[in-house]
Amino acid sequence: MAMRNHLLFKLLATTGMRRSEIVELTWKQIDLSNNTIRIYGKGKKERLLPLHPMVVPLIKSYMGSLEEYQLHPSQPVFLNKNGKKLNPRGLHKIFIFI
Repeated sequence: MAMRNHLLFKLLATTGMRRSEIVELTWKQIDLSNNTIRIYGKGKKERLLPLHPMVVPLIKSYMGSLEEYQLHPSQPVFLNKNGKKLNPRGLHKIFIFI
């Protein structure tokens, strides 16, 4: 959980993603070969954001901590403690306790 929370904080801080965008993030949106992240925002507008160099190793470490099935391209990147997709309220609770 600490690794997930650290990655959440760094991604939000370095990309400027919205709360809804980060909880909807799936693995297919992250391109580690080009260090970019594809975001689908308000009105389904698409934008390509660069990943900060400090975030890439965090993503790789986080990926290493997950089960193989959790890394399927259509799976959400951030899961709650029950292994379900993190929702905006859950994200809010995480940041209250940091």
